Amino acid sequence: KFMKKDSAEGAAVSGIVQHLALSHPEVSFKLLRDGAEVLHTPGDGKLLSAVYAAMGRDFALGLEEVRGCGGDVQVAGYVTRPLNGHGTRGRQLFFVNGRFVKSQLLSAALEEAYRNRLLKGKFPGCVLHLTLPEDRVDVNVHPAKTVVKFVSDKTAFDAVYYTVMDALDAAARPKAPEKEEKPFYRTMTAQEFRQQQKPEPEKRPLGSYTARPAAPVSRPA
Repeated sequence: KFMKKDSAEGAAVSGIVQHLALSHPEVSFKLLRDGAEVLHTPGDGKLLSAVYAAMGRDFALGLEEVRGCGGDVQVAGYVTRPLNGHGTRGRQLFFVNGRFVKSQLLSAALEEAYRNRLLKGKFPGCVLHLTLPEDRVDVNVHPAKTVVKFVSDKTAFDAVYYTVMDALDAAARPKAPEKEEKPFYRTMTAQEFRQQQKPEPEKRPLGSYTARPAAPVSRPA
């Protein structure tokens, strides 16, 4: 009697499988609903592959990779490009030591990195993994284990903020034009061929000379 409607239960199950797939991209997950496949990750160990399968092609193609650290917190994953903002925060997914969590702190750090980059009313999306020593985070805050408490909120905030901001700044910089490499071998033009076929002009000496030795100079006796 505690079951919700089928649609609500199905959505809840899909969400759990999605989070597991994004937490463990090295494992292949397959979810069927009413006989139809709704999710199937390749299990190739690549987070972007899992994102593509679990969150859709359009979302995956609008992402920028981020990687960095702050203090003892390592941050890695993907964030949406500024032009690919979303109408809600529903696509902000955070994982701490492999566990999906809901965190206003991390969401605030993410959005602060996007300040003055998004259109009004838009929110960034992300799939971010934070890795830190277990004694630096408390996972026993909520029965569902989806809320965590960091020993240092500032360290966690700064790690996400600066990692995302640096990645967005780097992506916004104009790339230096690539130098065109000339091939070692190239086809000779007709004009160059004709130039090589012309006989070289005969070289003449710059001055006249004679091979006959000069007469000896007579000296007085």
